[in-house]
Amino acid sequence: MDIGKALKEAREMQNISLEQVEEETKIRRKYLQALENEQYDILPGQVYAKAFLKSYAKFLNLNVEEVMAAYAQVGLEEIPTEQENSKSNIEKSPMSAPPKSLTRSSTKSRTKSRTWLYLGTILAAIALLISALYFANAQKRNQLPQPPAGEQAAQSGEQPAAQEPTTKQTEGVTLTFNVVKDSCWMRVVVDGTPAFQGELQAGQTQEFTGKENISFTLGNAGVVQVELNGEELGYLGDEGAVINREFTAPLPAKEN
Repeated sequence: MDIGKALKEAREMQNISLEQVEEETKIRRKYLQALENEQYDILPGQVYAKAFLKSYAKFLNLNVEEVMAAYAQVGLEEIPTEQENSKSNIEKSPMSAPPKSLTRSSTKSRTKSRTWLYLGTILAAIALLISALYFANAQKRNQLPQPPAGEQAAQSGEQPAAQEPTTKQTEGVTLTFNVVKDSCWMRVVVDGTPAFQGELQAGQTQEFTGKENISFTLGNAGVVQVELNGEELGYLGDEGAVINREFTAPLPAKEN
């Protein structure tokens, strides 16, 4: 199966432009072109390549299992990231030899350690002495006779403040997004201000709290579990579905 050719023909038969696909799937146009041209080295790693290919095939109503099976037969290795390259370079670099002055420096360090140990013991003893004097003075102050309760009330002359009706503070709105599998692009706006835009992988969690409202867009709703103020809402759509939602904080209730 020619993956790139199948994707392009399916898109053109449905009269859909790359711009429309980008808008609906939230996959950048250059990545869509890379999938159609089978230029997988342009994609940001094999995990993203599989996720993009699956979403694109599902959007075009192709057989996702056949497309992914054909991709697996290509036998591509995962594209190494910059961190993996750095790690391999570190592992290949030879270990530096220990300095010749190690024996002399270790003797000096033991001498310094003893000195610091003595100083630490002296400082600890001083701290204990200061603490004992402080508590002794505190006990003496507590043992001084207190004036009768009636005199204390007369001296203070203060009237208890009248209690005013209180208003419960609104808890706002808190949303938690937990990506269970695959990956999901999302955009979150808290109280009218953009708070997050990007892609989360399986196992990643994001939490947002707003005073008034939170609106969001999920590019793959069927893989994200959502919680509202600690209450689990579950999945808000099917896999591959793009949804837009908004949750508003409840109004505060007054108490007498």
